[in-house]
Amino acid sequence: MRGLHSGQDKAGRSREDIAKAIRELTPADWIRLKKAASRYARPEIGPHDLLQEAFTRAVDGRVCPTNVTVVKFLAEAMRSIAHGETEKVENKLVLVSAGGDSTVAQQADAFPDPGLNTEQRMVSEESVVEMRTAILGLFADDDIGQIIAEGMMDGLEGEELRELCGLDATSYNSKRRLVRRRIDNAYPEGWTL
Repeated sequence: MRGLHSGQDKAGRSREDIAKAIRELTPADWIRLKKAASRYARPEIGPHDLLQEAFTRAVDGRVCPTNVTVVKFLAEAMRSIAHGETEKVENKLVLVSAGGDSTVAQQADAFPDPGLNTEQRMVSEESVVEMRTAILGLFADDDIGQIIAEGMMDGLEGEELRELCGLDATSYNSKRRLVRRRIDNAYPEGWTL
């Protein structure tokens, strides 16, 4: 009797299959990936670098199971990469001279600020999720408005966002102004905790 983890379950996509899937990503797939990159980005690694590192690792031999979509695989790879980068910073030792050796003290000053600690990052991430939910809630009755608002929060601009909405330039500009006005009216002082 064979167990649940048979060899077939561990089958992975070939490098060529992964590369082809990346080349064939749809605009919706790109939005999902950019959203995941923004969610997992850290001070140590930004969203663009995180996405590029995930692509590199995917085509350089990471095993993508055949029962997992490439988008989900890349998103999980970004989560793993970001976690690894955070651990590197949190585990970095900083040497400070007890004596008057200015060379060691200067080297200690050269270490980058590790950024937020784990608890601060969690609070920050919760705040971002709360803000996104509140802003998207402003467009619960407007699918196109919600797509534009979400795209704007994910850093999409201009033609890329317009194409995603499927609007002509005039309709897109009009809808985008409506989105900005609705957000400005709801949060005239900006988003505060």
